[in-house]
Amino acid sequence: MVLQEEGLDLSRVQRLPDDLIDKIAAGEIVERPASVVKELVENALDAGARSVEVEIEKGGKSLIRVRDDGHGMGREDAALAVERHATSKLRRFEDLNDVRTHGFRGEALPSIASVSHLVLRTREDPGPAGTEVEVRHGGRAEVRDAGHPRGTTVEVRDLFGAVPARRKFLRADSTETSHVIEAVTLLALGRPGTGFELTSGSRTILQAPPVDRLRDRLFQVLGGTALDELVPIEGGVDWARVTGFVSRPDGHGAGRPTIRLFVNGRAVRDRALAKALSEGYRAAAAGECRGQAFLFVEAPPHLVDVNVHPAKTEVRFADPRTVWVAVERAVAAGLSSRARAKAPEASPRRIEVGGESVTVAASSYAETAPAPAPVAREGPPPLTAATPNVIGQHRNTYILVSGGEDLVLVDQHTAHERVRYEAVLDRAASRAVESQVLLLPMVLTMPPDLRPVVEANAGLLLELGFDIEPFGGDALRVRAVPALLGTRDPGASLEAMLRDMLEREATDWIVTGARERLAASLACHSAVRAGQPLSRESMTAIVQDLARTAHPNLCPHGRATTVRIPRDEVSRWFGRSGWKRR
Repeated sequence: MVLQEEGLDLSRVQRLPDDLIDKIAAGEIVERPASVVKELVENALDAGARSVEVEIEKGGKSLIRVRDDGHGMGREDAALAVERHATSKLRRFEDLNDVRTHGFRGEALPSIASVSHLVLRTREDPGPAGTEVEVRHGGRAEVRDAGHPRGTTVEVRDLFGAVPARRKFLRADSTETSHVIEAVTLLALGRPGTGFELTSGSRTILQAPPVDRLRDRLFQVLGGTALDELVPIEGGVDWARVTGFVSRPDGHGAGRPTIRLFVNGRAVRDRALAKALSEGYRAAAAGECRGQAFLFVEAPPHLVDVNVHPAKTEVRFADPRTVWVAVERAVAAGLSSRARAKAPEASPRRIEVGGESVTVAASSYAETAPAPAPVAREGPPPLTAATPNVIGQHRNTYILVSGGEDLVLVDQHTAHERVRYEAVLDRAASRAVESQVLLLPMVLTMPPDLRPVVEANAGLLLELGFDIEPFGGDALRVRAVPALLGTRDPGASLEAMLRDMLEREATDWIVTGARERLAASLACHSAVRAGQPLSRESMTAIVQDLARTAHPNLCPHGRATTVRIPRDEVSRWFGRSGWKRR
């Protein structure tokens, strides 16, 4: 049978048009505005830039401009740079075994030009004049003389304007801005010796002049108080060297860590390295990694394969075990040396209030009281609220309940999370959210990538009990927080909630809408934790309240709250009810 569609004979193999090939290839590299920023800034770094300026508008959808003071290009090179697989960084196949630059495939500029209106202006030194190259959505390149200082400026407008199927998958401006901030932050962390500036509209988001040390760059990006929560890491095994900073085991970090990994200065995603980090914490008897981690692995380039994916965010090691051991031992040694050091008796915090520095006691993590039960709704609860018989707690994580004829295991965290989630939404709907005013307002410095998330969700945060206002520059003043947080650190809880909104994908939730996801995050970060001892009264309250919820079987992230073990199943285990042991 011959398939026909719009006059095409789909039974024949045909060569694709060049413009279609370019747009398909672009999909591997240009996922969103942050991808464009990453590729352009990497080109600037490879050009020897000491200063990189990034400007965006509407999250990068309408404009991305990257300006650098690198060595620039002559007219012939500039014209060739927008053609596919044209690069100055490789000359022969063997060069792939010793890649020392960010880029090397010759795909970034042509891929970007195929899905946008791109204008490149550049001048090398010495050079009589600059060059301008303009490409409109994959059309023919127009090359002309132009005035420009030494270096290169690339402007990208109307991203995906000619590919509406791709453009509709972009998120809100604030979300895309946050992704751009994270991309620039990673690049800035990988190159402390290069100056970075990022502006969105008329607002400067990141300003980081060149520095000599990673610690100084972290101070620029995260703020001074964040460094107090980090432990320096340094070590290595054989040819693999590991440096960086990880969160203190006794810090106030979020339950879901933010891990940033670098290999030879290149930001990467690698589950094995993240796992090695976790094993380092366990080896030091430091529990789980919470908060943030910044790990830098240095290895000979010929032992690292960076040609794994077009986006260059994945690498392979010739000997992954060596790298694993290096990371695990370096992290364990850093945490252990801190544990051996004499700790202060108290951990006070200094905050700025009204221009004055004030010392306040560190927050504890005492168990908070369970939320009052929401109004009962129709629906089949896993347990009857009036008759659960709490037997005890297994591994300080699961509540063992006799539910009539059956046994029921209740995950104390996900169950409490479901209870609090529905309670938060009920109270928000009736404008009855309980908020506790802080004795002294807390001044926080939010990481750059979270500031747009605060702005985009300011109204919803107020509905949920947060009273937040700008406090000059990058600072926020927190006057009140939801009562559900109890004695937990309000700053760490707020940051964890905002990071959930930024980093969790849609598939990580079973609830939709910003209000619902913020409520779910608040419920998660205020609920009892796995590993937390509970009194019998607290366990009974959680089980009874869960039975009254509208959807008791799953938490807002889609994890199970209960597992029922039927009586017949238990009987079979012990050879009863006619079941014979073999």
